[in-house]
Amino acid sequence: MPRRRPDAVYEYRISLSDFERDRINTIIQTQQTNVAVDGVTATLQAAGLALTGAGGLLAAFVLMKWKAPEIINDITDVTNPILDSIVDTILPGTPIEHRRMAQELAAKRAEIARSQTVYCTHSAETYDEAKCSLNGIAKDNYFTELTAFQAMVKNTYTAGEASIIYYGLGDINPDFVES
Repeated sequence: MPRRRPDAVYEYRISLSDFERDRINTIIQTQQTNVAVDGVTATLQAAGLALTGAGGLLAAFVLMKWKAPEIINDITDVTNPILDSIVDTILPGTPIEHRRMAQELAAKRAEIARSQTVYCTHSAETYDEAKCSLNGIAKDNYFTELTAFQAMVKNTYTAGEASIIYYGLGDINPDFVES
């Protein structure tokens, strides 16, 4: 519905003195300063959040460097037998038998390293020259067995099959590079 035209137009003016104008200018300046401070505050909050996230990632990285070798080894110790039994049922045969031989060599290597730490460290209370000497002989025998095993795997399997045999066993693998 159309509107009716106004009959009369009234104009009102508010006159401000210098005091009121100064007060309004002060309020406008304060408001502009608040807008600028809000922008800086939001930027600093975003930077703080980013630094908090980076700090959390750094803390997680340090924790993983400190605890990860044990965690990864524990997971590998639990999962390897399960995976081997699954693979045994799916693919019975020689690669699995050689994988088990590689696992036995890895266990032997770990035992030699443990006993070397216990019996061959001069500053340790458990230092024993005779047991350290026996450990040295066991270590020599281990490396002879390991070299023969690695040569057998190299001559029998492709690189992909060999990587399956050596997977997760560390320095038993001749191509192992510690990261």
